[in-house]
Amino acid sequence: MTSPPKRLLIVEEALKDFTGHWYEYNRAVVAMHCDRGITSLVAAHQQVITPIQQELNAVPVFPHTNWDGIYNYPQPWLRYGGIVQHNGRVIRAMEGMFQHQEPFDVVFVPTVIIYHWLAWRWLVQRYLGRKFRRLVLFIRNNAGSYPNGATEPVFKRSTLILQKVMQSFAPYLKVGTVVIGTDSARHAREYHRLTGLKIVVFPSPRVELPAQPPSPPPDHATSVVISCLGPPRLEKGIDLLLAAIAQVLVRQPDLPVQFVVQWNRPVLLPDGSQLEVPEFLRSHPKMNLITQDLSSEAYAQYFLASDAVVLPYRRESYYTRLSGLVVESTTSGIPVIYTADTWMEDAVTEYGAGLGVRDQDVSDLADRMVQMVREIAHFRAMAIAQMPKARAYHSDESFLKCLWGTLP
Repeated sequence: MTSPPKRLLIVEEALKDFTGHWYEYNRAVVAMHCDRGITSLVAAHQQVITPIQQELNAVPVFPHTNWDGIYNYPQPWLRYGGIVQHNGRVIRAMEGMFQHQEPFDVVFVPTVIIYHWLAWRWLVQRYLGRKFRRLVLFIRNNAGSYPNGATEPVFKRSTLILQKVMQSFAPYLKVGTVVIGTDSARHAREYHRLTGLKIVVFPSPRVELPAQPPSPPPDHATSVVISCLGPPRLEKGIDLLLAAIAQVLVRQPDLPVQFVVQWNRPVLLPDGSQLEVPEFLRSHPKMNLITQDLSSEAYAQYFLASDAVVLPYRRESYYTRLSGLVVESTTSGIPVIYTADTWMEDAVTEYGAGLGVRDQDVSDLADRMVQMVREIAHFRAMAIAQMPKARAYHSDESFLKCLWGTLP
């Protein structure tokens, strides 16, 4: 007698369309399970578009997501009230979901923050063993901060709430029915320091790009393509990148380089004004500014045409956080220019190739981009040599073992 197919539920309240990390990440998770005959269902936002419903087997569940900024009140007491309110909303939405579904083997929640922890503690107590056998709660954001070059997290007093709620999962973690995971060893250390709990470090699910061997390094007559793809944000150092590119183009006008930068969102500065791309860069023949959203296919074309990727992310925001672009680059044999003393440096050192840049140092960033262009053959050869190691670390099998506890 054959056993029924295994069932996975992915819970992603913010999944509406193709923007943000939610779509590509969940697409990769669904694909690896589909390849193994495992049924996946995605609980998404009620506004999830039809193409995603069809592709990912996504169902409209959540009427609200905290990622829309609906609780960004100026008054602290209203913000705290928003935390309680949203946890209640998650409980109600998931109860409605569970009532109309057969039990799941694994429930995977890829983006958990304070707006969700209380809800899942309540849902575990009520539905574990009845509607799901294993729950995996995934951390992506910092609990603390790392100001002024700090290497140990600084926690606010309000983090005590998060600490106590997470610690209440300890009995379930001990027997393996609940797993708290993250994709960064630095994140795992931070949350272990906060809670004393075991945090499992997952690889990052990798969307398989179109099959093609890594291209050889360009010859001296060909421009080296350096790209920065994805929505522009200050925490990702887009302002630093524009300034560094301008320096390169002014100081090295004959350098054989082509910059490809995605600029598909307005970028607000701390004072509320909008960051603008200087006309000098907009009209420069060595600058390709992508002003629209990219489909998966178009993104892959731009990415695979890159000889190097530049990621000048601010250290305070990315000291512990993973970058999906680093995973894509190292598993595709593409070198990376990254901010030193971050998770990115750990990854590139372990299974990639590239150059580290001092945090928020525009001149150093410009110098490293020039160095990358001049030494592209060396760095591309190193990246290609390291690629099998990167792919092994971020393989589907490695991810599935963490998610299910064993290969399903």
